[in-house]
Amino acid sequence: MTTENIKTASEVIAEFLDTQVKDESLDADTVAAVSKLRKEDDLSKVKLLRKLEEARKAALKADVAGAEEAGDD
Repeated sequence: MTTENIKTASEVIAEFLDTQVKDESLDADTVAAVSKLRKEDDLSKVKLLRKLEEARKAALKADVAGAEEAGDD
């Protein structure tokens, strides 16, 4: 019989999120929102979808504001 350490779901998710935080190709606000829910032990499907929608809207708003500033020249 083996004595390998089998990780819990919580450990796997924590490792995954830690890896995502270090990935610069991902949207930092999105990763932060997911990580925050996880740390607060509040990571549910509904809350995750809400946070992702909030992050998406904030990113779109920033893009529109940046485009408007570029057009003001």
